[in-house]
This record gives sequence, C-alpha cells and structure tokens, in this order.
Amino acid sequence: MERTDSANGSKDDNPIAELAAFDSLEHYSIDIDLFKIGELEDKNNKSEKEQLLLSVLSDNQVNISLLSHLKEIGYTINLVDKSLYRPIDSLFFLKARKDNVESSCIHEFRDILVFYKNKQCVGVAKICFDCKAMVSWSEKLNFAGFGDWDDYDKLHPLLRKN
Repeated sequence: MERTDSANGSKDDNPIAELAAFDSLEHYSIDIDLFKIGELEDKNNKSEKEQLLLSVLSDNQVNISLLSHLKEIGYTINLVDKSLYRPIDSLFFLKARKDNVESSCIHEFRDILVFYKNKQCVGVAKICFDCKAMVSWSEKLNFAGFGDWDDYDKLHPLLRKN
C-alpha cells in the first residue's frame, strides 16, 4: 500500500501506521505545577472551567466526553509524529507488563494520549509521569502492557521530542 506524507508530499516507504494499533495519535499536555493545582483545589468559588480542569487532572477515570474541552481548559495539543508510532505501540500494546507498579502519590494527569484508528477514537491514556501512573479507556485496545517503571522513562522523552 502506497502512502504519501502530507507534510511534504513524499511517499512513505515505512508504513508504520499499518503496523500499529492506531493510525493517528494526539498528545495533550498542560504545564501546571502542584502549587497552582493546590491553589485551585483550595479555592472556594471555582469556575466551571476550573472544576473541569481539576476533574481531568485528578480523576482516576477517563471521561471521553471531556476530550473536546481539553484545549479550552489549558491543555495544548500536538499530533505525534508518525516516526514515533512504532516505539509507542511497542510500549503500550506489543509487550507484557513485568511489574505491578503502585504509586502512593496523588496523581495529576498532565499528559493525555488519544489513539485513533480510521479517524475514530479507539483509546485514551491519562498519564502522570511524576507518579508513574496511568488510567486508560478503550473498547478495542488492551493497555495492559504499559506500566513498568521504565515504560514511563522511555515514553516521556518520546513525547517531549515531538
């Protein structure tokens, strides 16, 4: 199957997307420190936007209906470069988890990955790199392979170089 790279119109000789559990990946992130989060939590009269932000940051569940609001509450979006699909796919879906890592810190999910296949959302992973914690949602993907301590250490620089 021949594909073209939409950025430069050249043929893509490495069909990574066809091998991955996804063919498009969005990375949402927010730069907010624990002090600011604490101030928001302590605030008596929170705006709807602030309540939504705190919900996304701290909720140990994935609410996919909130994805469309991430930009308005301060998350930035980056489309993950296709060259990173294979290493990300191997971290999440092509390996077995070795360790059962439990973190005692309070999770603040500043990074969110949204996986797409054929323009349909097939999975979401909310990640706290500080705590090395993740919560995920999917009807089609099995996120059980991700979660070893070194998985976070491998994923974080991949997303930052994007």
